[in-house]
Amino acid sequence: DIGGGTTEVAVLSLGGIVMSNSMRVAGDELDSAIVAYIKRKYNILIGETTAEILKKRIGSVHPDTDRGEMEVRGRNLLSGLPAIVTINSAEIREAMLDEVQHIVEGIRSCRPLMQERARLLQLARG
Repeated sequence: DIGGGTTEVAVLSLGGIVMSNSMRVAGDELDSAIVAYIKRKYNILIGETTAEILKKRIGSVHPDTDRGEMEVRGRNLLSGLPAIVTINSAEIREAMLDEVQHIVEGIRSCRPLMQERARLLQLARG
């Protein structure tokens, strides 16, 4: 479950929670990464709300998924004037990549413990 401030990972087996993990990387960090990406690439400042809309409408971490593009309004950091730029889903994926990698690493770090706990739970419950 990816929330605003934390990501919760749980492993279920035989009707019970084998283990769970909570990470401080979540939706808010994904939004911030999108803001930083657009600022770095286009010199345009957008708000967190706009970044969240981009994430929800065209964001995807799967490389074969194309969710289209979207026009984004922000403030040009060089001129200070309003600006419009078109962002596509591949750019949102690129913007979120580091944060998503942290989430994936958190899930992978559970795997060795998960296998042992699942084995013990299975022995205990039959």
